[in-house]
This record gives sequence, structure tokens and C-alpha cells, in this order.
Amino acid sequence: MSQRIGIWGLGESGVGAALLAYKKGYDLLLVADKPPAPHYAQKLQALGLPWHITDKPEAILKKADLIVRSPGIRPDTPALLRLKAEGIPIVSDLEWGGRHFPPRAHLWIITGSAGKSSTTQLIAHLFRTAGRRAIACGNIGYSFCAALAEEPPYEYYVVEASSFQLWDTFTLIPEGLILTGLVPNHIDWHGSLEEYVHAKLHITERLPAEAHLIYAADSELLVQKLGSYKIKAHLWRFSVKAGEGIHAWIEGNKLICDMRIPDDTERWEVSYEATPLQELPQRKNALAAAIVARLAGLRRADLRRSFETLEKMPHRLEQVALINGVLYVNDSKATTTDAVWYALQSFERPIIWIAGGVDKGNDWGEILDIVRARVKALILIGADPDPLYRAFHDTVPIVERAGSMEEAVEKAHALARADDVVLLSPGCASFDWFRSYEERGEAFRRAVQKLRGEEA
Repeated sequence: MSQRIGIWGLGESGVGAALLAYKKGYDLLLVADKPPAPHYAQKLQALGLPWHITDKPEAILKKADLIVRSPGIRPDTPALLRLKAEGIPIVSDLEWGGRHFPPRAHLWIITGSAGKSSTTQLIAHLFRTAGRRAIACGNIGYSFCAALAEEPPYEYYVVEASSFQLWDTFTLIPEGLILTGLVPNHIDWHGSLEEYVHAKLHITERLPAEAHLIYAADSELLVQKLGSYKIKAHLWRFSVKAGEGIHAWIEGNKLICDMRIPDDTERWEVSYEATPLQELPQRKNALAAAIVARLAGLRRADLRRSFETLEKMPHRLEQVALINGVLYVNDSKATTTDAVWYALQSFERPIIWIAGGVDKGNDWGEILDIVRARVKALILIGADPDPLYRAFHDTVPIVERAGSMEEAVEKAHALARADDVVLLSPGCASFDWFRSYEERGEAFRRAVQKLRGEEA
């Protein structure tokens, strides 16, 4: 008798898990609290897979032998806790995919509090530039399981992993794990900083001695917390500055990678000139990519060509328009204080900062100094702007509230002068006013384009 797999949630992760389970011949129970989006419904209907829409998933899922939980199902969900108490294994889509990973393929996982998506994109692009068949998947927007369901298998799976996906992985072991940094985040979801950190880092103890752990050595919280884990893997460190034990760093307008690995003792120097990697966050991501390139046996020319041909991710330090000397920048993907810090330090000119949304337990004090140095005005958005107001009203000369993205852009425009930057870098989740950070970024773009039309 075939094992019965319950799929809880029918978004990108859940539908991807269902596609993989169907391909492997499992019986399926598909459950969600709302109907799948039309394009997901079409995929399921094409395979003849029915689903149940209910606010009482427990009654159906208790018939499953194993449940694949979508990332949006919180650890403290009562139904999840009761199903666990009945002894039914519950895993994330990453764990489910890992249990069906092709034996000769390569798995690289990227996680951290900021920079995950852009680093994932860059490393997958690096492999493709070098002629390897690679895909970027996971939290970046295309399900890891859906990628695994494709034929033929890819050679390299480059997976962005969120803490929501990592906390209930148990057997997943990548060839390489990249940690982009750590700041307090998603405390509202995990319940405490320690639970958030453990969700991110417990995978490090599963890495075997032949695996590689690449991490940001200038992330103080990350370095501190890694000291609590028993790690057998090779350790490789990157930082914006050279230092003892650092294997990749930035020197002027160049990337330096000096690893001294067997059969490869060359010191790599790669210029950032004539590449899209002009802001510090992107240059730091490239340090991790350089280490991966060395470990995967790629050439320095492959790394350089990947830099030159990389396309910027939308909603990440995206320059939308220059209007009367004012630069409008869409950084809607910045949902942590770490991401905001990088955005603020990327510009030397005065910044009018648009921020707010669903606060995830951020420690805003971590960016107080750079806000004081760079921000001339703060426009607050979102249903509950009070945490940001309390954090910065004594620091920023002008703090105003807006009732919509359009109003926020209009207020910023009224305050801006030539050579200023209007920066949307929310530092918060988007789920109060918008369905996603993409929708929030699009609203900013539309408001700026409307403004440009009025100024023309």
C-alpha cells in the first residue's frame, strides 16, 4: 500500500510538494484554508488531484502517514501540535525535497537574515555561466520540490531557505551552506530570538566533515551563535574587510579571494568595475559566490563573466526614476533591520526613508547610528507605524505618517531636494497593506511613475 502524504497549504511550496509526491507515486491528501490561485489549481487539475478547503484541516490530515507543511503554518498552530502529538511526522517542503534529492546532483543552501535571494540568484547564475545546469529555487519564489519534479534533473540546485522552512528539517544535508548574516528577525513567528537562531543554525551540526560552511564573519550575532554548535564541516569566512582567517573580502573596487585549498593556491582578484555590483550588499554577496566558485572548481573568468552578465533583482535597491535630481529607489524586499542598514549605507546623499509594515520583532536600535547619519526625513507606512515612530522620532528631524503608498511618495516628493534619495526600504513584512513585498514594490513604482507624469 502506498504511503499517504498530506500537503497542508496550496501556495508555491505546497503545490510544489504535491507535484513531487505525485511524481513519486504517493497517495495525496491536499488541504488548505483557501482555494489555490488559478495557476496552481490548473497544475493540480491537470494531474487529477482534488483538494479540500477547510478551517479544520486536522480531520483530514490525521489520515496521513506524513504531512508536508507549507512555510506559513506556524510552529504553535494548535492543529499542528495535536497532529504531532498523535505521532504523525510533520516536515517542511525543504525536508520533503531533500528526501527525494537526485543522488548525483549538488545541493547548495543559502540562508540568513538578509541577502538570501540576491546571493541565491548570483550563485545559480554563476553555475550557469560556467556551463553547469543549475536552478535557483526555494524561498526565492520557485519551489524546491517543483524543481525536483522537473525532468531531467538539474546538476546544481541552489536553494534559498527561510527560517520557516528550516526549523523542521531533520535529514537535509547540503554540499555547501552559505550564511549571509544574522540579526533578530521573525521573533513574532518563532516566539523568541533563540528559537529563530536555532531554526537557522541547527542544520550546521548535520553537515559532514567533507561539506562546506561559508559565512559572513562580520555578522557579530552569527559568529557568536555559531560558537554554540558542534560543526564538523570546512569553515570559510567572508567579510567586507581583510582580516585573520578571512578568505574573501573587498579591497577598493576589487574582490579578493585567497583560500589556499589543495591544488588551487592562486589569489583571485576580480574587479567590480563595469558590473551591476555597485552597492555594498551586492558586493558582499559576491564574496560568498567567489568562495563557492573556488570550491566547485570554476575559473576566475567564470566568476567575472557572471558578474558582468548578472541582472539585478526587482525590488532590491532598484532605481525606479530620477526626477528633478531626486533618485527614487525601490528596496521593498528589505524586510529586516540588516537589509535596511545595507540600503542606507549604499547612498552618500541625504535620504528620505519610507518604512513600516508588520514589525517582526526588529531591534531598531541596531541601525540608530546610520539612520541618524543618513536620514533627513522618515515617512511611516503600514497599519501599525508606532514601533518605528518610537524608535526614531527623537533621531530623525522630520517624521510623518502616510495612509497609502501613493501618499507616502507624495510626502517624500514634497520634502525632497535635488541630490536627495527617496528610499522605500520598509524593514517590515508587507502583509498589512499588501499581499507580498512584490505588490508593495509595484505600488511604489506606480506612485513614482505617476509623480513623474505630473512633473513632465
